[in-house]
Amino acid sequence: MKFLDNEQRAQIGFSFIMDELGIITPYGTEEKKLIKPFRINEYDKLVEELTNVELMIGHMNEYHDEFNDIVRLLHKIKDIRNTLRRAEKVEILDEVELYEVKYVSMLLEELKLVLDNINLSVGKIKLHSLEEVIDILDPSKKRLSTFYIYEEYSEKLSQIRKLKGEKEKAIFSCNDEGLIEKLKQERLDIVIQEEEEELHIRKELTSKLSSFSRYISENLKVVGILDLLMAKASIAIKYNCVKPNIVKEMNIDIEDGINPEIEAILKKKGKAFSPVNIQLHGGTTVITGANMGGKSVALKTIVLNLFLGQLGFFVFAKKATYPVLDFIHFVSDDMQSISKGLSTFGAEIIKLKEVVECVKRGDGFVALDEFARGTNPKEGYYLVKSLANYLQKFNTASIISTHYDGVVEEPMVHYQVVGLKNIDFEKLKYKIDLNKTHSVEIIQEHMEYKLERVSKTNQVPKDALNIAMLLGLEKDIVNIAKTYYEEEYNGK
Repeated sequence: MKFLDNEQRAQIGFSFIMDELGIITPYGTEEKKLIKPFRINEYDKLVEELTNVELMIGHMNEYHDEFNDIVRLLHKIKDIRNTLRRAEKVEILDEVELYEVKYVSMLLEELKLVLDNINLSVGKIKLHSLEEVIDILDPSKKRLSTFYIYEEYSEKLSQIRKLKGEKEKAIFSCNDEGLIEKLKQERLDIVIQEEEEELHIRKELTSKLSSFSRYISENLKVVGILDLLMAKASIAIKYNCVKPNIVKEMNIDIEDGINPEIEAILKKKGKAFSPVNIQLHGGTTVITGANMGGKSVALKTIVLNLFLGQLGFFVFAKKATYPVLDFIHFVSDDMQSISKGLSTFGAEIIKLKEVVECVKRGDGFVALDEFARGTNPKEGYYLVKSLANYLQKFNTASIISTHYDGVVEEPMVHYQVVGLKNIDFEKLKYKIDLNKTHSVEIIQEHMEYKLERVSKTNQVPKDALNIAMLLGLEKDIVNIAKTYYEEEYNGK
């Protein structure tokens, strides 16, 4: 069962969200890579994850200073996984690696103290105490973020270094070149003894740390989970996202859904995003509307929010309800298969075969954006109508956007993009005539992209003809087109 490929995830705006996630640590980056949809049998786990995000949001809003400390600590925690793997195998660590273990352990201990103070009641965010590890690497208990093979580790080492210091003083104060050479050789012999003793100490330290490497690794795993959970909470706070209501029946209800990537693009152009409102159940729902009407944007918004919800994210909406899904498919004519030599229609059919197999095996969500647009209109109409009827008999929630009339039958649900239905055309045309160089932008400003539920008999608004008229297409062509419209809808 599939939940969108990478290309489709980029199309709907998921990559935009992933780029917005403020992951701090390499361990959080690893957790981000491991994000996957919760499955049908993981209903409780999904609910728990959403509850954890909710708890994190509450704590982040309440404990600003503490979370500033947490962020500061996370920025300092570096990737020491290779060092821990070496320690676990008792491969003797060098001084730099021992420093890494000490420093990260001190940071983790400080992080544990902060988390304990705010009483973050998220089950999977529990840190082991690493005081014993720090004691091993800090025998003087000064708790400085440095490391050295301390003389406290060995009386023998203390004596060797004392003797080395005496030889160095003698060399410094001696004026006899012959004696200096002799003292230097003696010092070199002592240095070799020092290195041998330090190696012995590093071996002992590595052996002691090997038994703690699992606890340190588990703490770093928790750091990754914390990092990702904070990122989920932060993006929910930034965009005022909502905790979805997860149900067990095929009931999808999105109120004022937003697609943040498209919203950001529109904002740069000084335009506002029209929120999406829709209710879906098992079977087929059809969205009709002419081109430029926003059907694709509506579908991308729905798919994005459903997909995010399956991953344990809060969603970009005022309210959202949906079940755990077996799969999510989004089929549009903007597919890589086209660049591989297939026609638009051929690529759609290949994708559709995969979709149908999923629909027969499980309960999920399917979005088909202007399916069969790549073939001739009459055949396209028959195919879309057949597909709508076929999908109606399954519990999967299928939504098809189309500009074809007559696709909807009982008991399918029919939504329509409002488009230019409520516009005073004479006023709009006058406005365009005054500023013809920006005619398309003016039309877009007056286009209403909201969805409204209509009866199955509602015809697709003839916005294409209206737009052609507004843009000043030759009147004779428009009149001929009107004649064909009248003949079609008078049953001729």
